[in-house]
Amino acid sequence: MNPNRMLALSLAVLLTGATLPAGKLAAQVVPGVQVQAPGGWAPPALGVRFGYDNQQQNEVLGAQLRLPILRGGQIELMPSVDVTFLQGLKEYQYNFEGVYVLDGRAGGFYAGAGIGLRNTIFTSSQGRETELGYSAVIGIRLVGLGLVVPQLEYRWVFIDEAPITYKQFTFGLSVALWQPTPSR
Repeated sequence: MNPNRMLALSLAVLLTGATLPAGKLAAQVVPGVQVQAPGGWAPPALGVRFGYDNQQQNEVLGAQLRLPILRGGQIELMPSVDVTFLQGLKEYQYNFEGVYVLDGRAGGFYAGAGIGLRNTIFTSSQGRETELGYSAVIGIRLVGLGLVVPQLEYRWVFIDEAPITYKQFTFGLSVALWQPTPSR
């Protein structure tokens, strides 16, 4: 698929989903699903994702951890790691981002930024090296199937030493590490 077409399709899906409240999305995905999770602290979640690196034009496989900072899950820390599979080379991307989730534990649109480390061969004369940069991410987390939560995500990684901006579109599934506890 043409990278520009993939980018346009990715952004269209994300922007369409961002305009719908999480409750309306849930009603369309799984009729009768309860959107509001019980009270208590939002649980952390561990997930996997796969997708496409638009700049490198290859597949990406990654993992992430979602750590709620606020009780309702509106603010999360999201460390992650991704591997881009190139011909004869694997590039590694490590991110540590903070994200704001519009509807908290109910899901919906999220956006954030953070720092990123990219390990690859930036110039043929220096070999493999790791460079520090920053990242921005937008996405949508759909109301899940019990503890499983699907998501679509678009991430930009900016590294001063690289002449390009790395862009990734991914689909992922996260699993809550435990059930939310009821309010007291």
